[in-house]
Amino acid sequence: MSDLPKTQSLLLSHPKIEASGRVPVYCAMTDETTQTKRRNALTWLGWLLAALFAVATAALAHHVTWLREQANAAQGSTAQMKMQLDHVNQVVAVLSSPESQHVVLSETRQPVHPVGQVSWLQSQGALVFIAGGLRDVPPDKAYELWLVPAGGKAPIPAGLFRPDPDHGATLVLPPLPAQTTAKRFLVTVEPGRGSETPSLPIVMQGESR
Repeated sequence: MSDLPKTQSLLLSHPKIEASGRVPVYCAMTDETTQTKRRNALTWLGWLLAALFAVATAALAHHVTWLREQANAAQGSTAQMKMQLDHVNQVVAVLSSPESQHVVLSETRQPVHPVGQVSWLQSQGALVFIAGGLRDVPPDKAYELWLVPAGGKAPIPAGLFRPDPDHGATLVLPPLPAQTTAKRFLVTVEPGRGSETPSLPIVMQGESR
């Protein structure tokens, strides 16, 4: 399957020039209002992402500390604790490694919209996805994250998720092939069991660097 077409950029309409050569005042006001809405949307996105990652980081730090304390206190279950600690350490590595790519995904059609971020550590095939502001979907539907490889290769499903009561969601370390060069990440709405290829329309997308 060839790479999906990029979502078209938002086109700003140019004000009409009157026959006299004058530009109506309402056109300038419309442009200013549009720019203000954009600034407000970007500010909202920044605050939402900051809040999401602050909560995730605090939860991970608390969990790591708890696991270490439990492993030290219970020698008989250290193997299981070590597995859990290794898992959490891998999640922390995905979020904090300088080699990780952090791709912001946003809805493409609304001025204020759901937002998510993918942290992708290519060398390990490790991914963490955090989203907020998600809309509810029907019981027989689910959101699905896709990794679109470079070179025109078919999109790879990266996991199904549904929004929690706070309209957030996470995907942590779904099985993905290591050393895959990601060109783009997509989110679509699919049947509850998932799909082999993404369905249109694309709800959110983000370009990898």
